This record gives sequence, C-alpha cells and structure tokens, in this order.
Amino acid sequence: MSTSAALLLIRPSGTSATLTRLQLLASGVTTLLTFAVIMLAIAFWNTPTNEVGYTVLAVSLVGLLIVPLITLGSATARLAARSRDDRLATLRLLGATSARVRRIAVTEVTVIAAMGVLIGTVFSAALPFVLGLLTVYGEPLQAAELWLPWWLTVAIPPALVALAGISGMLGLRQVMLSPLGVRTRQDVPRLSWLRLLAAVAVLGIAVLIMQTASDGWGAVVLIIVLAVAVLAVMGVLGLVGPFIVSRLAHSRARKTADPTRLIASRSIIDNPRTAWQEASALALTTFVLIPAGSMLGYLDTIQNSASREIMTTDQLLMFADARTMVIALVTVSFLVVACQIAITQTAAVIERRELYIALDRIGMPAKDLNRSRRLRVTMTANIAVIGSAIAAAVLAFWMVFMALATAPLFVLAIIIVLTVGLLLIQLGVTSTNPVLARVLNAPTRGE
Repeated sequence: MSTSAALLLIRPSGTSATLTRLQLLASGVTTLLTFAVIMLAIAFWNTPTNEVGYTVLAVSLVGLLIVPLITLGSATARLAARSRDDRLATLRLLGATSARVRRIAVTEVTVIAAMGVLIGTVFSAALPFVLGLLTVYGEPLQAAELWLPWWLTVAIPPALVALAGISGMLGLRQVMLSPLGVRTRQDVPRLSWLRLLAAVAVLGIAVLIMQTASDGWGAVVLIIVLAVAVLAVMGVLGLVGPFIVSRLAHSRARKTADPTRLIASRSIIDNPRTAWQEASALALTTFVLIPAGSMLGYLDTIQNSASREIMTTDQLLMFADARTMVIALVTVSFLVVACQIAITQTAAVIERRELYIALDRIGMPAKDLNRSRRLRVTMTANIAVIGSAIAAAVLAFWMVFMALATAPLFVLAIIIVLTVGLLLIQLGVTSTNPVLARVLNAPTRGE
C-alpha cells in the first residue's frame, strides 16, 4: 500500500483527536513533574548538613515519585497505541505487514509524546521560580540552586520520549497483529494464583526485615535494606493488584442483578491489568502516605513534648522538610491520578464504543452507561486503597500503632486525604462523560 494512504489513515480525527490532545497533555505534565521532582530532590541532597535524613529524603522523593510518573507516561503511550484499532485493522486489511503497522503506530505515539515532552520542557524553565516558594533547611529555595546540570536537562526529554516509544511497542505486542486480530483485540489476560503467593512471600520477608533491622547494620546498609524492602512491596502491589481485582469482579458479576454493576464487573474481567493501572498511582500514594503520615504524627508529638530539648536543630528542620516531601508526594500523585483517569477513560470509551452503542440501541440510558463506568473505576480504586493500606499497616505496624496512640488527628488527616483522592477519581470519570455523548451521537455510529 502507498505511503500517502498510510498517512491518511493515521491522521487524528474525531475521538482519536481528543485522545491525541490528552496524550499531549499527559506527556507535558509528566515531563514538568519529572523536572520538579528532580529539582526538589537535588535541593534536599545539597542541604548544608551532615544529617543523613536529608539524603534519605532526596532518594525517597525520586524513588517514590518517579514510579507514578513513569506509570503515567507508559500507560498513556500504551493506550494511545492500542486505541487506534480501527485504523490498524484497515491497514492490515489493505495489505500492510504487521511489522509496518507496528512501526507506523509506534512512530505516531512517539512523535506525539515528543511534542508533549517538548512543551513540558519549555514550561519547566519556570519551575525554579515556582519551587522558590518552598523552604528547605529553614531557608527559602533560591532559583539559582534549582537549575539542573546541562547534561541532566538534555538527558531527561529523550529518556521520556524513548519510554513512550517502548511502552507503545509493548502495548501493541499485547494485540495479535493479524488482519482480524487487531480488530477483535485478542489479548485475553491470564492471571495465576502464583501472583498472590509471591505477594504474600515478599510481604512476609519485608516485615521480617523491618522487625529485625537495627543500628548495628550501619546507616548506609540500613537505609539500602529498608529501601529495597519497601520497593519490593511496592512492586508486588502491581503484581497482585490485577489478580485481586479480577477475582472480586468475577465474584460480583456472578452475584449481582444490577445491569450497570454487571457491565462494570465484566469490563474489569476483560482486562484487569488496565483496570488496575488506572488506580495504581492512588495505590502507591496510599502505601506511602500511611507510614509517612504516621511517622510525621509521631514526630510532631515528640516536637511538642519535653523530648524536643534533646533533638538537634538539624533534626527539627529535617522533620519540617519531611512534611514538605509528603505534601509533594500527595500533590504529584493526585495530579498523576487526574491525568491518568482522563486518558484511560477516554481511551476506554473509544475502545468500547461498539458496546456502548449497542447498549444505547437496546434502550440503556446514558446515565446508566456513565454509572457503569464510574463503578468500574471506583471498584478498582477502593480495592487499591484498602489493599495498599493493609500492606502498609502490616509493614509499618509499630509506626502506625504509635501514631494511633499519640497523634490520632494525623491518622484522621490521612483518611481525609485518601477520601479526596477517591473523589478525584470519580470526578475524572465524570469529566469524560462528553466523550461518551459524542460517541453515542456520532453520525458514523451505523444507525
């Protein structure tokens, strides 16, 4: 087939154009937040003190926030690539090879991501002045201290673009690129019970490490071991999350008589990995926020007691900066959740448009269709928050217990923040209602 025909087919239009704009927005936000996280981490790292806690804050900030940012970037690219199923099917039916279709789709995703990364990089020039509103080590941050080294500034954008391209390629590999495989989306997931066993084993080992850790290991070794334990548990959340979501959706689908709940459950069963990815940022935030908030509550109690007199000035300043880090974590995570929900729900409407049109034809009201979409997301989000909360409470049991005993208001604040996150997810789904309305009212729906 000719190159001009291929270019005509891949040109964004209609709902695909909406997804393209959202991909540009998500890529730009990912880039902007990546620069902000690295700038703030460098500010912690370069603090003029020997207090090892600042090193921990710097490493933790990068480790905890880069994960959701990478998740947003990769999920955006995967969904953007896989939402072009109609045009991919047309290209295959016109005789294009699967390799060529894959190259065209990945190139399109990469080019759009590069444009978003460029926009985010340009806007990142204002970040040093915005972050100057924060204080670190008791002093306001100076813009001159936040400018990144030139090599890092140059390296970040290509890395983000490469991540988008690789993620888009991996997203396409999950679809059989035969003439009918693209159209029928033959990618039924297989989730094994081994995921749950692996998660329980990793959580048990991490709890054992947390209970046996001591100062005798040395500060550096202790920090590394604890960080590895926490990251391992964070990793298995992503491993076991889709399995639990799938099992509970199966159970609810068998028991419910409500059509909207049945549709929501079946859409989760169709692709539990994608359903979990929509709430993964909130799961990570919950996992980090519970022990971090508990620790801050306990430290606040110490600062307001007679024990304050035995603490050094560096330690008191570090506790204040730890609050800054937690606020940054929650803010960035919620921004990531908002962008991710907008992207995934728009892509979901486009991917399932035949289902929604069919349900509309048999008389299901649009409000019920939107309710089924909200139920699908909130069901997964509730599992993510509750499951992550349990894992975090088990891993940091004594810290959470002390916070409940000495600073219950901090625990209440954590619950309120997580509730806001759940409400944000519902608002994100509601914001995509116009996309569904355009799909149902489109003149090409085949009436």
